[in-house]
Amino acid sequence: MPKDTIFSLIKNLKDGKSLEIKEKMQRIADFSTNLLIFGETGVGKDFWVDYLFEVSKYEKMVNLNCGDVPEHLLESEWFGYKKGAFTGADRDYEGRWKRAHQGILFLNQVDLLSLNLQSKLLRIIERKKYFPLGSNREIDIDVRFIFSADADIEHKVRQGEFRQDLYYRMSSYSVFIPALRDRKKDILPLINFFAGGKQLAVDLSKKAVRMLLDYPWRGNIREVENFVTNISIVKQELRDEDVYGLLKTAGDFLEAVKTTEMSLAGLEWAYIEYLLRKYKKKSVVAKILDISRKSLYDRIKRHTPPAGSRGSAAKVSV
Repeated sequence: MPKDTIFSLIKNLKDGKSLEIKEKMQRIADFSTNLLIFGETGVGKDFWVDYLFEVSKYEKMVNLNCGDVPEHLLESEWFGYKKGAFTGADRDYEGRWKRAHQGILFLNQVDLLSLNLQSKLLRIIERKKYFPLGSNREIDIDVRFIFSADADIEHKVRQGEFRQDLYYRMSSYSVFIPALRDRKKDILPLINFFAGGKQLAVDLSKKAVRMLLDYPWRGNIREVENFVTNISIVKQELRDEDVYGLLKTAGDFLEAVKTTEMSLAGLEWAYIEYLLRKYKKKSVVAKILDISRKSLYDRIKRHTPPAGSRGSAAKVSV
Protein backbone atom coordinates (compact mmCIF):
# COMPACT_ATOMS: atom_id res chain seq x y z
CA MET A 1 0.00 0.00 0.00
CA PRO A 2 1.40 3.48 -0.88
CA LYS A 3 3.03 5.36 2.00
CA ASP A 4 0.56 8.27 1.98
CA THR A 5 -2.39 5.86 1.99
CA ILE A 6 -1.02 3.92 4.95
CA PHE A 7 -0.39 7.08 6.97
CA SER A 8 -3.86 8.37 6.11
CA LEU A 9 -5.52 5.12 7.19
CA ILE A 10 -3.62 4.87 10.49
CA LYS A 11 -4.14 8.59 11.18
CA ASN A 12 -7.92 8.09 10.88
CA LEU A 13 -8.07 5.43 13.60
CA LYS A 14 -9.54 6.84 16.82
CA ASP A 15 -10.00 3.92 19.19
CA GLY A 16 -7.76 3.86 22.24
CA LYS A 17 -6.63 0.30 21.47
CA SER A 18 -5.49 1.38 17.99
CA LEU A 19 -3.66 4.39 19.39
CA GLU A 20 -1.79 2.05 21.76
CA ILE A 21 -0.80 -0.18 18.82
CA LYS A 22 0.37 2.85 16.87
CA GLU A 23 2.56 3.92 19.79
CA LYS A 24 4.02 0.41 20.07
CA MET A 25 4.84 0.31 16.35
CA GLN A 26 6.63 3.64 16.55
CA ARG A 27 8.56 2.53 19.62
CA ILE A 28 9.81 -0.78 18.18
CA ALA A 29 10.15 0.28 14.52
CA ASP A 30 13.95 0.47 14.44
CA PHE A 31 14.64 -2.61 16.55
CA SER A 32 16.01 -5.81 15.00
CA THR A 33 13.93 -7.94 17.38
CA ASN A 34 11.67 -10.60 15.86
CA LEU A 35 8.07 -9.41 15.91
CA LEU A 36 4.84 -11.42 15.84
CA ILE A 37 1.59 -9.65 14.98
CA PHE A 38 -1.53 -11.75 15.50
CA GLY A 39 -5.29 -11.35 15.43
CA GLU A 40 -8.42 -12.43 13.58
CA THR A 41 -8.50 -12.53 9.80
CA GLY A 42 -9.09 -9.08 8.32
CA VAL A 43 -8.12 -6.97 11.37
CA GLY A 44 -5.42 -5.16 9.40
CA LYS A 45 -2.21 -6.93 10.42
CA ASP A 46 -0.59 -6.13 7.06
CA PHE A 47 -1.58 -2.44 7.40
CA TRP A 48 0.25 -2.25 10.72
CA VAL A 49 3.35 -3.96 9.29
CA ASP A 50 3.35 -1.48 6.41
CA TYR A 51 3.09 1.36 8.93
CA LEU A 52 5.97 0.02 11.02
CA PHE A 53 8.13 -0.21 7.90
CA GLU A 54 7.32 3.35 6.85
CA VAL A 55 8.32 4.81 10.23
CA SER A 56 11.39 2.60 10.60
CA LYS A 57 15.01 3.03 9.56
CA TYR A 58 14.78 0.12 7.14
CA GLU A 59 14.92 0.92 3.44
CA LYS A 60 13.31 -2.24 2.10
CA MET A 61 10.77 -4.85 3.09
CA VAL A 62 10.12 -8.14 1.34
CA ASN A 63 6.71 -9.80 1.84
CA LEU A 64 5.67 -13.41 1.44
CA ASN A 65 2.23 -14.79 2.26
CA CYS A 66 2.86 -18.38 3.32
CA GLY A 67 -0.77 -19.25 2.62
CA ASP A 68 -0.55 -18.18 -1.02
CA VAL A 69 2.33 -20.42 -2.09
CA PRO A 70 1.99 -24.23 -2.37
CA GLU A 71 4.16 -25.98 0.20
CA HIS A 72 6.38 -27.68 -2.39
CA LEU A 73 7.28 -24.26 -3.81
CA LEU A 74 7.82 -22.40 -0.55
CA GLU A 75 11.43 -23.50 -0.10
CA SER A 76 12.24 -22.22 -3.60
CA GLU A 77 10.69 -18.86 -2.68
CA TRP A 78 12.47 -18.76 0.65
CA PHE A 79 15.96 -19.92 -0.26
CA GLY A 80 16.16 -19.39 -3.99
CA TYR A 81 17.92 -21.92 -6.19
CA LYS A 82 20.77 -22.48 -8.59
CA LYS A 83 20.22 -23.19 -12.25
CA GLY A 84 19.67 -26.93 -12.75
CA ALA A 85 18.71 -27.55 -9.10
CA PHE A 86 15.52 -29.26 -10.27
CA THR A 87 13.45 -29.74 -13.41
CA GLY A 88 12.42 -26.32 -14.70
CA ALA A 89 15.17 -24.40 -12.86
CA ASP A 90 16.58 -22.84 -16.04
CA ARG A 91 18.16 -19.86 -14.26
CA ASP A 92 19.43 -18.76 -10.86
CA TYR A 93 16.79 -17.34 -8.51
CA GLU A 94 17.89 -15.45 -5.41
CA GLY A 95 14.76 -16.02 -3.27
CA ARG A 96 13.07 -13.83 -0.68
CA TRP A 97 15.71 -14.32 2.04
CA LYS A 98 18.50 -12.80 -0.05
CA ARG A 99 16.28 -10.04 -1.40
CA ALA A 100 15.44 -9.01 2.17
CA HIS A 101 19.11 -8.82 3.27
CA GLN A 102 19.63 -5.76 5.52
CA GLY A 103 15.91 -5.08 5.47
CA ILE A 104 12.65 -6.53 6.81
CA LEU A 105 11.33 -9.95 5.85
CA PHE A 106 7.59 -10.14 6.52
CA LEU A 107 6.14 -13.66 6.54
CA ASN A 108 2.35 -13.45 6.56
CA GLN A 109 0.11 -16.34 7.74
CA VAL A 110 3.09 -18.19 9.17
CA ASP A 111 0.72 -20.30 11.24
CA LEU A 112 -0.29 -22.16 8.05
CA LEU A 113 3.16 -23.72 7.64
CA SER A 114 3.52 -27.48 7.99
CA LEU A 115 5.57 -28.84 10.90
CA ASN A 116 8.33 -29.74 8.42
CA LEU A 117 8.63 -26.18 7.15
CA GLN A 118 8.33 -24.84 10.68
CA SER A 119 11.49 -26.80 11.56
CA LYS A 120 13.38 -25.31 8.60
CA LEU A 121 12.19 -21.81 9.44
CA LEU A 122 13.33 -22.22 13.05
CA ARG A 123 16.80 -23.23 11.88
CA ILE A 124 17.06 -20.15 9.64
CA ILE A 125 15.94 -17.78 12.43
CA GLU A 126 18.46 -19.28 14.85
CA ARG A 127 21.46 -19.43 12.50
CA LYS A 128 20.77 -16.58 10.05
CA LYS A 129 22.31 -18.82 7.39
CA TYR A 130 20.88 -21.02 4.64
CA PHE A 131 21.74 -22.96 1.52
CA PRO A 132 20.03 -22.07 -1.77
CA LEU A 133 18.56 -25.16 -3.41
CA GLY A 134 21.22 -26.90 -5.50
CA SER A 135 24.09 -25.00 -3.89
CA ASN A 136 26.76 -26.12 -1.42
CA ARG A 137 27.62 -22.53 -0.47
CA GLU A 138 25.94 -21.26 2.67
CA ILE A 139 24.68 -17.67 2.62
CA ASP A 140 24.57 -15.33 5.61
CA ILE A 141 21.55 -13.06 5.98
CA ASP A 142 20.91 -9.98 8.06
CA VAL A 143 17.17 -9.41 8.22
CA ARG A 144 14.57 -8.34 10.72
CA PHE A 145 11.85 -10.99 10.82
CA ILE A 146 8.23 -9.94 11.18
CA PHE A 147 5.55 -12.62 11.30
CA SER A 148 1.78 -12.51 11.26
CA ALA A 149 -0.68 -15.19 12.32
CA ASP A 150 -4.35 -15.64 13.13
CA ALA A 151 -5.61 -15.20 16.66
CA ASP A 152 -5.64 -18.94 17.38
CA ILE A 153 -1.88 -19.48 17.05
CA GLU A 154 -1.49 -19.93 20.81
CA HIS A 155 -4.18 -22.63 20.66
CA LYS A 156 -2.25 -24.34 17.85
CA VAL A 157 0.86 -24.30 20.03
CA ARG A 158 -1.05 -25.95 22.89
CA GLN A 159 -2.45 -28.57 20.50
CA GLY A 160 0.97 -29.39 19.06
CA GLU A 161 0.04 -28.05 15.63
CA PHE A 162 2.65 -25.29 15.82
CA ARG A 163 6.13 -25.71 17.27
CA GLN A 164 6.46 -24.11 20.68
CA ASP A 165 10.16 -23.32 20.20
CA LEU A 166 9.43 -21.57 16.88
CA TYR A 167 6.57 -19.63 18.45
CA TYR A 168 8.86 -18.27 21.17
CA ARG A 169 11.55 -17.42 18.61
CA MET A 170 9.02 -15.51 16.50
CA SER A 171 7.44 -13.67 19.38
CA SER A 172 10.44 -11.98 21.00
CA TYR A 173 7.98 -9.10 20.89
CA SER A 174 4.33 -9.65 20.05
CA VAL A 175 1.42 -7.34 19.27
CA PHE A 176 -2.20 -8.46 19.37
CA ILE A 177 -4.59 -6.64 17.02
CA PRO A 178 -8.12 -6.71 18.52
CA ALA A 179 -11.17 -7.42 16.37
CA LEU A 180 -12.98 -4.40 14.97
CA ARG A 181 -16.02 -5.12 17.17
CA ASP A 182 -13.72 -4.40 20.12
CA ARG A 183 -12.48 -1.14 18.55
CA LYS A 184 -15.82 0.51 17.85
CA LYS A 185 -14.40 4.02 17.64
CA ASP A 186 -12.52 2.92 14.52
CA ILE A 187 -15.63 1.85 12.58
CA LEU A 188 -16.85 5.26 11.38
CA PRO A 189 -13.34 6.56 10.59
CA LEU A 190 -12.70 3.45 8.51
CA ILE A 191 -15.97 3.91 6.63
CA ASN A 192 -14.97 7.52 6.03
CA PHE A 193 -11.53 6.48 4.85
CA PHE A 194 -12.72 3.89 2.33
CA ALA A 195 -15.65 6.06 1.21
CA GLY A 196 -13.27 8.94 0.54
CA GLY A 197 -11.14 6.73 -1.63
CA LYS A 198 -14.21 5.79 -3.68
CA GLN A 199 -15.62 9.35 -3.89
CA LEU A 200 -18.66 8.06 -1.99
CA ALA A 201 -20.57 10.66 0.02
CA VAL A 202 -21.83 9.58 3.46
CA ASP A 203 -25.17 10.75 4.89
CA LEU A 204 -26.54 8.68 7.76
CA SER A 205 -29.04 9.11 10.57
CA LYS A 206 -28.14 8.47 14.19
CA LYS A 207 -30.04 5.18 14.09
CA ALA A 208 -28.02 3.96 11.11
CA VAL A 209 -24.78 4.99 12.79
CA ARG A 210 -25.80 3.09 15.92
CA MET A 211 -26.43 0.00 13.79
CA LEU A 212 -23.01 0.33 12.19
CA LEU A 213 -21.39 0.46 15.61
CA ASP A 214 -23.36 -2.52 16.89
CA TYR A 215 -22.93 -4.65 13.78
CA PRO A 216 -20.50 -7.53 14.52
CA TRP A 217 -18.18 -6.98 11.49
CA ARG A 218 -17.03 -10.59 11.52
CA GLY A 219 -14.80 -9.86 8.53
CA ASN A 220 -13.27 -6.90 10.39
CA ILE A 221 -11.61 -4.15 8.31
CA ARG A 222 -11.83 -6.26 5.16
CA GLU A 223 -15.61 -6.44 5.54
CA VAL A 224 -15.83 -2.66 6.01
CA GLU A 225 -13.83 -2.10 2.83
CA ASN A 226 -15.95 -4.58 0.86
CA PHE A 227 -19.16 -3.00 2.17
CA VAL A 228 -18.11 0.49 1.04
CA THR A 229 -16.77 -0.79 -2.29
CA ASN A 230 -20.00 -2.63 -3.12
CA ILE A 231 -22.07 0.49 -2.39
CA SER A 232 -19.76 2.71 -4.46
CA ILE A 233 -20.17 0.52 -7.55
CA VAL A 234 -23.87 1.34 -7.87
CA LYS A 235 -24.34 4.58 -5.90
CA GLN A 236 -22.68 7.90 -5.15
CA GLU A 237 -23.92 8.19 -1.58
CA LEU A 238 -24.02 5.88 1.44
CA ARG A 239 -27.43 6.18 3.09
CA ASP A 240 -29.51 4.51 5.80
CA GLU A 241 -31.00 1.82 3.56
CA ASP A 242 -27.49 0.62 2.70
CA VAL A 243 -26.74 0.14 6.39
CA TYR A 244 -29.89 -1.89 6.89
CA GLY A 245 -28.70 -4.07 4.01
CA LEU A 246 -25.91 -5.35 6.24
CA LEU A 247 -28.47 -7.41 8.15
CA LYS A 248 -28.25 -10.50 5.97
CA THR A 249 -29.22 -13.14 8.52
CA ALA A 250 -31.43 -13.39 11.57
CA GLY A 251 -28.26 -13.55 13.69
CA ASP A 252 -26.99 -10.33 12.15
CA PHE A 253 -30.36 -8.67 12.73
CA LEU A 254 -30.45 -9.61 16.40
CA GLU A 255 -26.80 -8.66 16.90
CA ALA A 256 -27.35 -5.25 15.35
CA VAL A 257 -30.54 -4.28 17.19
CA LYS A 258 -30.07 -5.86 20.60
CA THR A 259 -28.15 -2.88 21.97
CA THR A 260 -29.76 -0.21 19.80
CA GLU A 261 -32.24 2.01 21.57
CA MET A 262 -35.27 2.43 19.30
CA SER A 263 -39.02 2.61 19.56
CA LEU A 264 -41.22 -0.44 19.10
CA ALA A 265 -42.32 1.02 15.75
CA GLY A 266 -38.68 1.45 14.73
CA LEU A 267 -37.89 -2.14 15.67
CA GLU A 268 -40.90 -3.34 13.69
CA TRP A 269 -39.79 -1.45 10.60
CA ALA A 270 -36.17 -2.64 10.89
CA TYR A 271 -37.43 -6.23 10.96
CA ILE A 272 -39.81 -5.71 8.04
CA GLU A 273 -36.97 -4.19 6.01
CA TYR A 274 -34.71 -7.11 6.87
CA LEU A 275 -37.33 -9.64 5.73
CA LEU A 276 -38.07 -7.73 2.52
CA ARG A 277 -34.39 -7.70 1.60
CA LYS A 278 -33.99 -11.37 2.39
CA TYR A 279 -37.09 -12.79 0.69
CA LYS A 280 -37.83 -10.10 -1.94
CA LYS A 281 -41.53 -11.02 -2.14
CA LYS A 282 -44.10 -9.22 0.01
CA SER A 283 -46.38 -12.26 -0.01
CA VAL A 284 -43.66 -14.35 1.63
CA VAL A 285 -42.92 -11.65 4.20
CA ALA A 286 -46.62 -11.29 5.07
CA LYS A 287 -46.83 -15.03 5.62
CA ILE A 288 -43.78 -15.03 7.92
CA LEU A 289 -45.25 -12.13 9.92
CA ASP A 290 -48.63 -13.88 9.99
CA ILE A 291 -50.44 -10.81 8.68
CA SER A 292 -52.37 -10.10 5.50
CA ARG A 293 -50.63 -8.54 2.51
CA LYS A 294 -52.85 -5.47 2.93
CA SER A 295 -51.68 -5.13 6.52
CA LEU A 296 -48.08 -5.39 5.34
CA TYR A 297 -48.65 -2.74 2.66
CA ASP A 298 -50.21 -0.46 5.32
CA ARG A 299 -47.15 -0.88 7.54
CA ILE A 300 -44.77 -0.17 4.66
CA LYS A 301 -46.73 2.94 3.74
CA ARG A 302 -46.78 4.11 7.35
CA HIS A 303 -43.03 3.78 7.73
CA THR A 304 -41.99 5.08 4.31
CA PRO A 305 -41.18 8.83 4.45
CA PRO A 306 -42.60 11.15 1.76
CA ALA A 307 -40.61 11.57 -1.43
CA GLY A 308 -37.59 13.85 -0.90
CA SER A 309 -37.68 13.31 2.84
CA ARG A 310 -35.59 11.04 5.05
CA GLY A 311 -37.67 11.40 8.18
CA SER A 312 -37.03 13.38 11.31
CA ALA A 313 -33.94 11.47 12.46
CA ALA A 314 -30.96 13.74 13.02
CA LYS A 315 -28.29 13.43 10.36
CA VAL A 316 -24.76 12.49 11.28
CA SER A 317 -21.82 13.16 9.02
CA VAL A 318 -19.40 10.26 9.42
